[in-house]
Amino acid sequence: MVVAGNVETSQVKALAEKWFGNIEAGEKSGRNLPVEAPQTAARTEEVKADVPLDGFYKTWHIEGRLSDQYHAMDLLTDILGGGESSRLYQKLVKELQLFVSIQCYHFGSIDPGLFTIEGKLVKGVDVKAAEAAVEAILQDIKENLITNEELEKVKNKTESIMAFEDMSVLNRATSLAFYELLGDANMMNTELQKYADVTVAAINKAAKDILAPENSNTLYYLAKN
Repeated sequence: MVVAGNVETSQVKALAEKWFGNIEAGEKSGRNLPVEAPQTAARTEEVKADVPLDGFYKTWHIEGRLSDQYHAMDLLTDILGGGESSRLYQKLVKELQLFVSIQCYHFGSIDPGLFTIEGKLVKGVDVKAAEAAVEAILQDIKENLITNEELEKVKNKTESIMAFEDMSVLNRATSLAFYELLGDANMMNTELQKYADVTVAAINKAAKDILAPENSNTLYYLAKN
């Protein structure tokens, strides 16, 4: 149970004892999840369906929420696909006009998850040509360091999001519960500094570690002719 707001600890403890004290504790369950074997080869799949536009989906495995990789990886998703100023949008939507929309995000909750790029193609664009353009951008970010200005921009965006989230008492309670689930509620107070400590070199390393071809899964979701 998490309580947040203008309350006194002694009062919260007294009320918790009043309403929950006589309820016997249940057996503590353990999360014994099977560990997926590392992927060693690229996987691809093609599906055709009654959809208006072809879709392109590409994922890579990432480590869990408590890994050293997490904060650099999280910022990398913003650099690649976090809005209209991102690399993927600027190059593939605005300049080359291969995609109607494209974004990059991750499923990095607590356990290992997926780093994802997904986009809807402009009608008539060949999906393999679109994929090659995506790969060119990924290759560039693996081979060349991003600028300090680019990194600071996504750091500032992250700081702004976290600050606005903490303005709500409910969000504070939710964050406390989440970080306690991770192992330490005080991590709520140190999370922003972990983003601030991410370097250009760390972004480059995350890109190389994650965006390896053998770690990838690609889905071509194509419209039926």
